[in-house]
Amino acid sequence: MYSNIDDVKKELKELCLEYVTILEKLKDEKMITEETFEKCSSQKKYF
Repeated sequence: MYSNIDDVKKELKELCLEYVTILEKLKDEKMITEETFEKCSSQKKYF
């Protein structure tokens, strides 16, 4: 369990970074298009 809101924000920020990293890898391996990458990565939330 999280002890405060800052811990939650930190965890969400890390998860978002991991998400974008995975998207970049998929794009580099041509498993997704540049358009898909842009659409998905631009829709992520910033914490």
